Amino acid sequence: MTNFIIVSQVILWLYVLMFLVLIMHELIHLLFVKLFNKELISFKINVFGGKVTYVNDTKHAEILLISLAPSVILPILGAIILYADLGIYYNVFALFCLINMINFLPVTADGRVALYCLLKMMESKTKKV
Repeated sequence: MTNFIIVSQVILWLYVLMFLVLIMHELIHLLFVKLFNKELISFKINVFGGKVTYVNDTKHAEILLISLAPSVILPILGAIILYADLGIYYNVFALFCLINMINFLPVTADGRVALYCLLKMMESKTKKV
């Protein structure tokens, strides 16, 4: 019975740490949306994920920064925490922060937006030439 309680506590802490990283991820998106004065449509966080929706325009460089900011900031934070080696839960939190680099892949929502913005930016440069 005590093993079940210990495993339950560990799973709960892992979820809390992962949810904290999720909240930070979405708040970074929100911060950059506000920084670039985009019109916010919705900000939702539930137990499985979150979403920041805003009105897009043709400023693809700004949209690129909004989509990739958490994927840059959180891994840097994770690397700093991992380097400090503060303890097991801090290291797990740092690992969850480092996992945000997956969002560079175009199979994720942030990665798709980033790829679209990069293609649009390249397209506009080729039209000028």
